[in-house]
Amino acid sequence: MRVMTAATAALFLLPGLASAQLGSEDKHDHHKFKGGTVSANDPPIQITINPEARVSVALAGTLPPPGQCGVAADLMVSIINQGFVTAQLEAEFVGDPPRGVALDFHPRPLKGVTEELRTLHITLAEPGPTDLTIVFRAKNGIPDLGGRDRIHFLIRCI
Repeated sequence: MRVMTAATAALFLLPGLASAQLGSEDKHDHHKFKGGTVSANDPPIQITINPEARVSVALAGTLPPPGQCGVAADLMVSIINQGFVTAQLEAEFVGDPPRGVALDFHPRPLKGVTEELRTLHITLAEPGPTDLTIVFRAKNGIPDLGGRDRIHFLIRCI
């Protein structure tokens, strides 16, 4: 009777594992919108909080048209909470805030339900395109090393 060593077993299992990994889709699991399409009514920002309370964010809908300078643009934020997290969700600029730009996102605690909507208010003081990078995180949460906890977009006012 032959005994299969761990090394021999690994030789048989590795090709199957490698092909399974190559054929798998991206596991960055943002909630898919119904029908697989994005409409103008979908929130432009979508946050997914996984069971380990890690936050990832993506642009998922259409940004609002340029508004009046000095008046806050309201961007709806859809939150898919797979971990039933109840910590405060915070948003801030990455690095120094751009000149003449204010960000307002009330960091109240999440409700722990699977889906919530919040509003991110961005006020621009000067016309023209403004380049923004915003990071979202759960209070006292671990930042994402891959940068999936931030979004980058251009916004402008008239």
